[in-house]
Amino acid sequence: MSNSTFDYKARWNRAAALMERDGVDALFLMKPANLAYFTGDGRPCALALLTRTQRCVVAVPACDITSVRRSSAATDIRAFQNEAEMFHGFRDVLQELGLTQATIAIEKNFFDAALYEVFVAHILPQARVVPATPIISQLRMIKDPEEIKCLKAAALVADAGMAAAARALRPGVSESEIAGEAELAMRKAGAEGWASVTYVASGWRSAMAHGPATPKIIAAGDVVQVHLAPMVQGYSADMCRTFLIEPVAADAASALRAYVEAQERGIAAAISGAVLLGIDGAMATSLEHDGYAGKFLRPVFHGVGIEHEEAPIPGGHAVIHGEQKVEQVMAGMVLGIGNCGIYRETFGVRVEDTIWVSEQGPVPLTRYPKL
Repeated sequence: MSNSTFDYKARWNRAAALMERDGVDALFLMKPANLAYFTGDGRPCALALLTRTQRCVVAVPACDITSVRRSSAATDIRAFQNEAEMFHGFRDVLQELGLTQATIAIEKNFFDAALYEVFVAHILPQARVVPATPIISQLRMIKDPEEIKCLKAAALVADAGMAAAARALRPGVSESEIAGEAELAMRKAGAEGWASVTYVASGWRSAMAHGPATPKIIAAGDVVQVHLAPMVQGYSADMCRTFLIEPVAADAASALRAYVEAQERGIAAAISGAVLLGIDGAMATSLEHDGYAGKFLRPVFHGVGIEHEEAPIPGGHAVIHGEQKVEQVMAGMVLGIGNCGIYRETFGVRVEDTIWVSEQGPVPLTRYPKL
């Protein structure tokens, strides 16, 4: 969903400065999250060109023209009847703007290999093609005050969803029912949708790294992980809680307490100017001290914003995601801290929160109780 309170022209100004720095003439945008960031409209099946001179040309299906004109900040909105026409139309755009032999940055970490080859060979055959990530991630990584307002709203919705899940949790209820109660509560609280499928993983399924809800029935003594990522005004919160159904197993309770303590240490390390991987180090040191060395997954944090997992991505994991390595925590970052969790043979525990790195220090945006 677009948000008219954002200053898209200011974003174009910042992008133009980074393009000047990197010798880039234009950004090609196809990823919905990036289209939303730069134009206010992130619908799929659209393509945009943002130039260093701040021309912004967007092509969308002809049937969408009316709605796009209401929501997009683009300077030029064009229609197409099929995807081939969309791509080929941008050859004319490049010709019109004198950019056929320019340096064009594209979203290499979004395009699949086949689309990348077609795009470069047929749309940009004479251009110098470079990755857009160094520019886009640097811009999106630091949130402005209006974005923080949206993220706070999403966090409140996540809290409402988690409260509904907790109320519904009991033996004999299915994971899917718990997910449904959480999603209904989040819709009523203002959620537009989900940045990630809702996870409800109980019993042995809580030992999986990713556990979308299933028809499995929750049993007495189960460990239950609930992960929510509601979208509000185009922005996501990222939140996970672990619930222990009576009779509570001592090893699960110990693991949960250890993870909550480690996560609190990780949050405390998220201070502007600190080493970014210090967040990971603080959590790892705590977990290892409590006897969980080799029993937890990494990375333990990531950025949150238009997507529930975005820059900054820590360490070597950044390379896997096609992102740039970031060395320091910066004011304006919003992080999901507590990602992954402790995983044992028969259960897993995880607690994750959305944290805003303010000038004064880390501020939790999701606040549902952890224990």
